[in-house]
Formats: sequence, structure tokens, C-alpha cells
Amino acid sequence: MTKSGAWDGRVGAPASDLPALVWRITENGVLAGMLGATVVAVWFLAVDLVTTGVPFHTPSRLGRIIFAGQAPDAAAALDGAAIFAYTGLHGLLFLWAGTGLAWMFSQFERNPQVGLVLLLLFVTFEAILWGVGVTLVPALAGFVGAWTILVANVASATAMFLFLLGRHPQAAARLRDAWLE
Repeated sequence: MTKSGAWDGRVGAPASDLPALVWRITENGVLAGMLGATVVAVWFLAVDLVTTGVPFHTPSRLGRIIFAGQAPDAAAALDGAAIFAYTGLHGLLFLWAGTGLAWMFSQFERNPQVGLVLLLLFVTFEAILWGVGVTLVPALAGFVGAWTILVANVASATAMFLFLLGRHPQAAARLRDAWLE
């Protein structure tokens, strides 16, 4: 709470105030997830416009690959249901990832010794996510391209990380101190 009594998500809740802490992590996670999902969506919109000239080509095709089991080279007409389904899945996954990242930041803010472990976990998660996308679902990577997936992942992770640094001033200060020592 601020002096005016309004909630400020950037101000750390004491560890003893569990409901406020859970709310803060959830709020930051949802916002970070929405930001990350938006970055990826805008990236693929730009890729679609440059490569095919058709907006929403990628979510339509990916939705049909994931939910209808179609081959990547199936008919290229836009499918509104596939776009909706893929966008929903994409959004849910990013809300989950954003909340996990927000939890990591709250842990780092209160216990800086876990910072390196959390960073390694996050990098490992990103590598696994990319690896799954490229190897286990080759139809997705073959259609979209491994490099576009990598750019999307790095851009969204960077946006979410910078957003959460702004929301966690103590974590930012601890990170700055760790790099300067």
C-alpha cells in the first residue's frame, strides 16, 4: 500500500502478508504474461505480413496443425476457429510462464542467493521450450522456422524480464549490485 492507501504492485509485500504476496505475484505474472504473448503475436504478425502478405497466417496454420492435426502444407485459407484456439492456448501458456517468472522475481527479491539458480532454471525452461518446439513438433518448427521461434522467445523473455525488473525495484537493485561487485 502507498501512503494514500492505493495498492502499488511495485512495492514489496512483507513475507508475513501472504494474501498480498500472492496477489502481487499473480498481478505481475498476468501482466508479464500478457506482455510476452503480445510481443510474440506482434512478431509473428510482422513475419506474416513480410513473408506471405496475409495477417494471421501463422496462428491459423499453427492452430490447424495443433488442434486439427493437419499437415503444415495443407490449404492456406485462414481459419477463424484455428486462430481463436491457437491464440487462446498461446495466451494461457504465457499467463502461466509470466506467473512463474513473477514468482521467481519475488523469490529473488527476498532471497538474492537463489537468483543464479532461478536464472538457470529460466534459461533451461526457454531452451526446453525451444527444443520441444523444434524437435518434438517438427511440423511447427518446419512451418514457422526455428530462427523465428528463437527470436520470438528471446524478445518475449526480454520484455517480461524488463517489465518485472521495473515492478521489483529491490530485485533490480540487487541485480545491479551483483553485476558491479
